[in-house]
Amino acid sequence: MKALVLNYGVGNLFSISSALRRTGFEVEIATEPKEVDLIVLPGVGSFSAVASFISRWKRELNDFRRRGVKFLGVCLGMQIMFEEGSEGGRSQGLGWFSGYVDLIKGAEKLPHVGWDVVEESKPCILTEQLDKKYVYFVHSYVAYTDFQAAMISRYGLEFPALICNDQIAGTQFHPEKSGNSGSIFFKNLVRWIKV
Repeated sequence: MKALVLNYGVGNLFSISSALRRTGFEVEIATEPKEVDLIVLPGVGSFSAVASFISRWKRELNDFRRRGVKFLGVCLGMQIMFEEGSEGGRSQGLGWFSGYVDLIKGAEKLPHVGWDVVEESKPCILTEQLDKKYVYFVHSYVAYTDFQAAMISRYGLEFPALICNDQIAGTQFHPEKSGNSGSIFFKNLVRWIKV
């Protein structure tokens, strides 16, 4: 299986690439998308900066999606899949899920950093064996959406921790930094891609 990690030009992409390789993927890091088994939108940068980058490739990304390429968004990479976000100024996302991304409301301290429990709310392949497990978060923004998340977590409020449909998946947590829970997620990811 081939995975492409999209390089927005900021951040360290080593962790997510290494986790994918350990799971059996052949991984390429590139600044433009191409047709592979999985395109990964990593969790680095700010929404506005990534939205600017993504806007150049929106047509191609939508074409790949129509042709059956699967997508994984991690943290900010998941957030950019929604319609818009406020970080760095209001910007348009990919619009693959309805909703907007804004600061976590009701949190005593931001960012939300550390280990927290995820709970299954809409079972899918990606949630298997992860219910009530601890995963690692680093974020100040969440998605506000009426789309039913596959998993939720809580920090000041309840928020989507994992979203998925047949072709697109996103995690607000960092599976590449989530130890055993992350390993379970990546094994599930392989099965999800093969469906």
